Amino acid sequence: MSVLPKREQVPAYHYISEQSRALIDMLEGASLEAKAALEDVMAQFFVDTATWGLALWEQQVGIETDNTLPLATRRAAIRQKLVASGNTTSEMIRTLAETLTGYEAKVEVNDDYSFSLSFWGEKNQLAAIDVAELKAVVEQIKPAHLRFVISGITWADLESVNMTWKYFEDNPTTWAQLESMFCIHAKE
Repeated sequence: MSVLPKREQVPAYHYISEQSRALIDMLEGASLEAKAALEDVMAQFFVDTATWGLALWEQQVGIETDNTLPLATRRAAIRQKLVASGNTTSEMIRTLAETLTGYEAKVEVNDDYSFSLSFWGEKNQLAAIDVAELKAVVEQIKPAHLRFVISGITWADLESVNMTWKYFEDNPTTWAQLESMFCIHAKE
């Protein structure tokens, strides 16, 4: 009979007439189509759910539309531009790093006009983070007089996540893979 929830259905006594039933069934289909169209338009208001509306988002933030790129890549570029607008602060860089990586980040400002990022999670672990993307985005928004330093993984980092030679024997890892990892420190 009806695919609508009970509260949205027409009372049963209207189905007695053959003409009423035909009219209700036709209107139900049309209303479901209208509802789907409305939900599709509403999805375009949010970067994470937009599809055909991504071109408008890209236009808004000044990105050239490239429909050959996957939606996830286009969404990430839009989010980066949205987060990167305005005056650059350590808070903005922290928020941007958290948006890109999914981990809690901390900006560490050094005396030599440089800064670096450290990441925090539920437990000590190594996580693959797109270092090139992170560096490109931070370089785009950071003040020109500051240097962004990406520290490599140290033996202390490996030991903090209980990694031994046995781990690398069991999980062959290339140097490039190791360099794309960050040590995620457990929150205390």
